[in-house]
Amino acid sequence: MKKLIALMLTCGLLSACSSGPQQDEHSAAASDPALHAVQDRELRDLMDRMNSLMMERFMTEHEMDIERRKYARQIIETSQILATTAQSLVNKLPGLGLSPDEQSAFENLARKLGQHAHNLQTQAENRAFNSISSTLHEMKSTCMACHTLFRKL
Repeated sequence: MKKLIALMLTCGLLSACSSGPQQDEHSAAASDPALHAVQDRELRDLMDRMNSLMMERFMTEHEMDIERRKYARQIIETSQILATTAQSLVNKLPGLGLSPDEQSAFENLARKLGQHAHNLQTQAENRAFNSISSTLHEMKSTCMACHTLFRKL
């Protein structure tokens, strides 16, 4: 049950800084640093399903394990999208009109977000659900720092 709660938290926190799987919209959103967090429809749907799963009291352990594997795959896919989005933010850096210090801070935060996404993917692949919570906490801190500094863009 703790693993399931960790998965639920994962999905919720990922929705704060992720994009959807559509390439056209993903490419358009990557050109504006603040928009990468807007396309989280898929993650919200996933979170709703996780909530339903948490409330389901009649599932067997086997059925819950199947659901955990399914959500782990979705976390992996979402983490891959998030890593791509973080890299695209770094690629857009020259056109943002930031000072050298701002560029350095922005690049560091975007790369840090990409590293968090990679760590999250690895943890989901290894079914290390207990480790996901700390990665999500670090990811949330990175997102908040970037949004505080650059949300006006």
